[in-house]
Amino acid sequence: MAEDGQERNGLMESFPFVPKVAGWELTRLCNMKCIHCGSSAGSPHRDELSLEEGLNLCDQLAELGCEILTLSGGEPLLHPAWDHYAERLLKRGVKTYLITNGFYLEENLKKLLSAGVRRIGVSLDGTQETHNFIRRNPDSFQRAMAGAQAALKAGISVGTVTHVSKKNIEELEEMYRVFVDAGLRFWQIQITFLSGRMLENRALACEPEEMLRIAKFIEEKRREQKMKVVAGDNFGYFSKFDISDGEWKGCFAGRWLVGIDADGGVKGCLSLPRDFVEDNIRRRSLREIWEDRSLFKFNRYFNPDELGGFCANCDKKLACRGGCSVTAYSATGSVLNNPYCLYRLEHEIS
Repeated sequence: MAEDGQERNGLMESFPFVPKVAGWELTRLCNMKCIHCGSSAGSPHRDELSLEEGLNLCDQLAELGCEILTLSGGEPLLHPAWDHYAERLLKRGVKTYLITNGFYLEENLKKLLSAGVRRIGVSLDGTQETHNFIRRNPDSFQRAMAGAQAALKAGISVGTVTHVSKKNIEELEEMYRVFVDAGLRFWQIQITFLSGRMLENRALACEPEEMLRIAKFIEEKRREQKMKVVAGDNFGYFSKFDISDGEWKGCFAGRWLVGIDADGGVKGCLSLPRDFVEDNIRRRSLREIWEDRSLFKFNRYFNPDELGGFCANCDKKLACRGGCSVTAYSATGSVLNNPYCLYRLEHEIS
């Protein structure tokens, strides 16, 4: 099947895709060893981008049309130039957010404010004991909550992101009460990917059937309106549950989303494994990589006839395109067969 908008009446049109949203792994260095970490972060990548290369990348992203970017890691606050990148991006008109484990948040507040960052996500994966177990750090929860409180007082919008597994699924209600009492602005809930360090902890991964109870929980909390609660992009699609703020339009990886690894590797989505690196900004410019029509084939050249499992005969397949590519690939080895689908579960139950 031809690429979306590639050619019409024999005339080549302008390039049909723009990386409006980006995720950038500044470093793989991290002070924790989270059991679900998709990149198995801990030690820095052996060849991470220099300050000059990083600033150049900021400019390339802005020039290519990036509108929203999340600085990630590893732990991004351990990168010596994170604030320089944030400031550069914001000055270029790119809304820049940061996702952190929160351990070093309090001591970096002045830098956050000076750089212009006004929205951050703090990863919280359970109540204190469970969170510290998952993060492999006995002070993680306390430091993260203290940092979140300090950031809120400084005028920064602070929310949290949770990866749900068998280890914390029973604590969702208690977590909700803690987060509301703390004054957190939003809560994004997603399931763990079967990748990275989670491959060593498969027994803790949620089964597809457990998504129904999680979806019910999210819907209930959205109705309460005590804080903004949403499901992450790897959760459900075309479900009867009210769990997100917009209609799913297929995986954005390589179409409207780009991921940059710490060494300059370019992927359709930051959460995709290294197998999906298309090229490196040290070899070619980001524009050359992005507009290379031979790349990102897994998602740009969608063919519904290649879908597998329930997806193959689903009446939503043209709109859904198999859901989240990372979730599907980590579960089945194919981006076109996704068992973690609420619509499928609802259909089978009915």
